[in-house]
Amino acid sequence: MDEDQLGDLKQFIAATVSQATANMATKEDIAGLATKEDLQKLSTKIDDLDLKVDTISETLNEQHNEHEARLTKLEQQTA
Repeated sequence: MDEDQLGDLKQFIAATVSQATANMATKEDIAGLATKEDLQKLSTKIDDLDLKVDTISETLNEQHNEHEARLTKLEQQTA
């Protein structure tokens, strides 16, 4: 094998390894992933928000029903 062939072979191997490893995750990629603890905290926050939204929805529904009852009484008084 002469120097030109050896150089071509090295270049081919380098290109093949580069292509094969192009889609692999780096240490930086892995470090940026969320941990189970992060996901648990997020889940807890979502549950808290869901509870708050339910509470607000129930309150608004009760207020709506009260206003509806008042409107019905007013309509009956004016009729």
